[in-house]
Amino acid sequence: MSQQIHRRHVTDTRTVLPATLVQPNASGVDTAIDLSGKTVQFKMVNAATGATAIALTSSGVTVTTAASGQVQYDFSSAGVQSAGKYRGFFVVSESGETDHFPVRTDGLLILIDSDTQTAEQAFEAALV
Repeated sequence: MSQQIHRRHVTDTRTVLPATLVQPNASGVDTAIDLSGKTVQFKMVNAATGATAIALTSSGVTVTTAASGQVQYDFSSAGVQSAGKYRGFFVVSESGETDHFPVRTDGLLILIDSDTQTAEQAFEAALV
């Protein structure tokens, strides 16, 4: 999964966050993973503070096409309360083992703007 940027406004919940979960195959080529029979959850952390914005949850997560690794997360109002930069992760579980997608922390960037601040301004303010 190459870097994906998802921008939204505080309190907006209509638009879902779509993603295709991939990992390198034996040849090192990124390939969509088959999610059949696997559990998929989502979590989101504040990029400036590391604080959990959305705890690991299966609520709001939908596997749209299991065979091609397509998922989406439908935000609730609790997850979009504050402007800032956030890192999102889909967590896939099978037989007690887990993998995070994307593995890189810069893979899924969620930017939330408010009426008075861009996500970038809120991020900078949180670092002070």
